[in-house]
Amino acid sequence: MNTKLNKLGWLGLLVAPSFLAASALAAPGWNYPDALAPGGVSSWGQIVDSTSTAPVPLNYPYSECGVGQHQSPINVNSADLVQRSGSDIINFYYNTADALQVVNNGHNIVVEGPTTTPDKLYFGTLQSYDEYTLVQYHLHVPSEHTYNGASYPMEIHFVHATTDGREVVVGVLVQEGATNPELQKILDNAPPTGTNVITTIPGVSINPNGLLPANTKSYVTYAGSLTTPPCSEGVNWYVLTNLIQASSAQIAQFQAILQNTPTIKLQANARNTNLLNGRLVNLKP
Repeated sequence: MNTKLNKLGWLGLLVAPSFLAASALAAPGWNYPDALAPGGVSSWGQIVDSTSTAPVPLNYPYSECGVGQHQSPINVNSADLVQRSGSDIINFYYNTADALQVVNNGHNIVVEGPTTTPDKLYFGTLQSYDEYTLVQYHLHVPSEHTYNGASYPMEIHFVHATTDGREVVVGVLVQEGATNPELQKILDNAPPTGTNVITTIPGVSINPNGLLPANTKSYVTYAGSLTTPPCSEGVNWYVLTNLIQASSAQIAQFQAILQNTPTIKLQANARNTNLLNGRLVNLKP
């Protein structure tokens, strides 16, 4: 069952991580929460690399987390939405039987995108569109993006990239409801500790389409960043306005995995929302 966010007002007006999250980052380490210092500055941005001999500020490897002006996630305020015109399309061409490759990287549970027959995302118009390859997807509890200040129990990020380095992340918000069979495969096969070893699960295939809502055409889009260090900007975000469901037991199972991961030891792995700093948040209905 899919539920449309416009029931909460997304359409009432006229609402990564990234592939770096799938690999281990060099020292220094970081963890959740990303507690905000006075002025809304990210605590991640204040982490010093004690092994670096570089001068200030080069020994602050995650400085962009604190000084960046286009940081993610954000709170989507219904009053700020600008309706997007034009014939933009977003189409997912995901394989329906990918071998499950999963890793616990010490911060998240990450499913690697297939390499033999890569999954694709196409965005643009029928006459001119860009092709993105699915690099990985991963889970956050609670949701990183919020709507009018309210969060959801979970959010899934699908991270895509082009051969020339452009990045697109698609966010799927998850509400509590029915059990999701594809999500259950990830939870049941997630390594219990942060080993950073990509494990292919014998005999288990996953259909990433089962983690998308039936209608993927409506979205909120804005210019943002990775939601984990180094918080690099230049990431185009598309948060789908239709929801999927996961059961309360599945949400609790993921929280238990995070709690039992030595580098997390929390039942949450979501970054705080960040200021818009003048950015437009567009709605494609």
